[in-house]
Amino acid sequence: MADEISQVVEMEFKGTYYLFKGTKAFIAYVGKLLTELMEWRNEQYLKKPGNCTLEKIQQISEGTPPILEFPKEMFEAPVVGKDAKGNVIFGKSEFDMYCEAHNLRYCIMPDLNPNDDYIPVAVPTQDMGIHQEMIKAVMTRRILDEENKDKDYDAKIVAAKEKILNVKTDEEKAEAEAELKALEDAKAQNKELLVESRAKADRDNVLDFAEYLKQGEGTLLESDPALALKQVNECGFVKEYKAYDCMWPVREEEMVPDSKNVYYSQTTKDCEVHYIRREFKKDDHGQIYSEYFVKMPGTSSEKIFSDFGLSREDWEKQIPNVLAAAGLQNDEPMAVVQTKERFAKYREFVEENFKNARDESSGEAKEKTYSSNQAKEYVEEHNKDQKEKADFEDAMYTKLSIDSSRLLYDEEDVLCVETRDGLLRGAMVDHIDEKSAIVFIQPDNIYMLATPDGKKTEISGASLIERNSDVVADVSKAMRKGR
Repeated sequence: MADEISQVVEMEFKGTYYLFKGTKAFIAYVGKLLTELMEWRNEQYLKKPGNCTLEKIQQISEGTPPILEFPKEMFEAPVVGKDAKGNVIFGKSEFDMYCEAHNLRYCIMPDLNPNDDYIPVAVPTQDMGIHQEMIKAVMTRRILDEENKDKDYDAKIVAAKEKILNVKTDEEKAEAEAELKALEDAKAQNKELLVESRAKADRDNVLDFAEYLKQGEGTLLESDPALALKQVNECGFVKEYKAYDCMWPVREEEMVPDSKNVYYSQTTKDCEVHYIRREFKKDDHGQIYSEYFVKMPGTSSEKIFSDFGLSREDWEKQIPNVLAAAGLQNDEPMAVVQTKERFAKYREFVEENFKNARDESSGEAKEKTYSSNQAKEYVEEHNKDQKEKADFEDAMYTKLSIDSSRLLYDEEDVLCVETRDGLLRGAMVDHIDEKSAIVFIQPDNIYMLATPDGKKTEISGASLIERNSDVVADVSKAMRKGR
């Protein structure tokens, strides 16, 4: 309990003192991270004349450098034309232009909140005034746009309510009510953006250093800072969220990423990536909705789920079916990545680090040393007990190896296994590729079987294994394999 009590700690790094408040675990995390951050450089901006390391900005500031949250539009390079081959030519962003004009130096920090609309930048204390003047102009425009949009939604909501009063059929009424609900959700989401914009503007877009670091708690940055910063340069920082925290229906256009796509994924312990692709679309009335694409095992086709016309509560009831179709676990966090290109790089990053970890673990085991014979006996006996326990757990499941085409969906969109006796519900999928799939069965469990004549009957796992003995794989490791 004592470890959970917040403490105030002053931490010195090369003559500069940082003040942090948090638990012992947070302070330890900060200590590991600071050294890595000081020497890190954002490779995306290597050729920018003002780009520096955080350590350099600290030296220029002669103290703790402030971090400012810049609206992303300040970094957007405008299209200025095309070359002779038709390739698009980009000009300089607003940020680049004024930094070069004033010979400003800065450090583009790792974006620990990559799915918001701001970029954290550490700047010398003496340059804060220039940066904040530029930021204020952009934030003023942003807030004005969001205020005008709020009024626009009010007018549309009034019109939608009048439309409901004048409809002639139940079908028209249902359509009008769905449109009204989408408008009300969009207004609420725009209001969230407006509140956020005003809050940032009220504090001049300054982000406290400790608050910035807290954004990385519970992520790869906390467990392995060096690897996390490598990830930033290879594919951008990737955060994980539970499904209900990131798959909710988006109705406000400003919340839609520029790529119009988001990828949600989980990685198994044998480095297989299961994912869902989300695509944002707009209907004939200008309302935003999403379609979720899940690749069907053994085919090139995709199963599509849509949140069109659904409230957040109604859509949340569908999320378990979407996750099950993709082989994702409902209670596990998912990596959230925008754009197809970034997702491809993220998969490469995952595979590369899995291979490195496997290569390291496959090396010759170092000879263990013990403080005494008694300690040696205790450790060896403990390891023996753990192995026996693991072997017992493994025996609880048996694998069935089948063609992936035998994985089907029933009328309730529940994933089933086609057996010689009918459709089996409740078996868990351990592995799927284009040709085959492996499911595991627990002998003591009772499963539901839908027979070809439409009847449903119960069958034990032991009976299933016996009746499908020709496809029984070797003893499953799924108990400890996980997804």
